[in-house]
Amino acid sequence: MARTIALAMQKGGVGKTTTALNLGVMLANRGRRVLLVDLDPQANLTQGLGVDLNTVTYSVYEVLLNPEHGIGFATRSIADHLDLIPASLDLAGAELELSGRVGRELLLRKALRAAQNEYDYILFDPPPSLGLFTLNALAAAESVIAPLQLHAYALRALPQLEATIELVREINPPLRLGGIICTMADRRTNLSQQVEQQVRAQYGDLVFTTVIPFTIRLAEAPAAGVSIATFAPNSTGAKAYAELATELEERYGR
Repeated sequence: MARTIALAMQKGGVGKTTTALNLGVMLANRGRRVLLVDLDPQANLTQGLGVDLNTVTYSVYEVLLNPEHGIGFATRSIADHLDLIPASLDLAGAELELSGRVGRELLLRKALRAAQNEYDYILFDPPPSLGLFTLNALAAAESVIAPLQLHAYALRALPQLEATIELVREINPPLRLGGIICTMADRRTNLSQQVEQQVRAQYGDLVFTTVIPFTIRLAEAPAAGVSIATFAPNSTGAKAYAELATELEERYGR
C-alpha cells in the first residue's frame, strides 16, 4: 500500500509546492513509485513539472467529479517512477460545483482506492486555505507533513493545522501530523536560528533533521519547468532535498 502524505500548511509562501515537487522527484530518482497530486487551482506544481496547462485534457477536477472512474484517465507520466495528476484552471470553479455533493470530502479517497498498490508514495499538494480541496487531501492521507518557513510568524500557523487535523480525524481517524520540515532557512540570520530552535524545542522528533535552505536556485527551477535535481543538481537545495528523501524513507520504513 502506498504511503499517502499531504504537504499542508494553512499559510502561503512556505515552500509547500517546492517541497512536494522536489521531494517527489528525489524519491522517484531513488526508484520509488511516486504519484504527485496537484489540488491547488493555481496549478504551480503542474507547471513546475513542465506541463503546459493548455495540454491538460483531464485533471484532478475531472477526478473529483467522477471518483468512480479512478485516476488512470487523468494520470500523466512525468519521468521514470514519477506520475502526476495535474491541476487545471477549471479547478477554480470546482469547489462551488461540488459544494452540494454528498460525501464531497471523500471524493479523492474514493478515486485513489484502486491505485493504492501501484505506488510507494502518493504526495498531495493542496492550497494553503482550508477548503474542499485541502479537506479532500487530508481525508485521503495517512499523515500530514508541514513545511515551516523559518520566519517570525511561522509557528502561529502550526496550532491551526493541528486543530484542522483533529477535525478531519472524525472522517479519517488514522490521520496524524507526521513531520515538520524547516524551509527557506537563512542560517546567516539570528531569526532563522531562533525559530528553528523554538520549533525543535516545541515539537521534538517531529521536526526533520534536514533543513531546506533559502536559495535562488530553488525559486528558479520551477520557472524552468524542472526539479532542482535537474536544474542545479550540485546546489545546496538539491542536496537538501536528497537528504530529506532519505530521511523520509527512514521515517516511513521504506
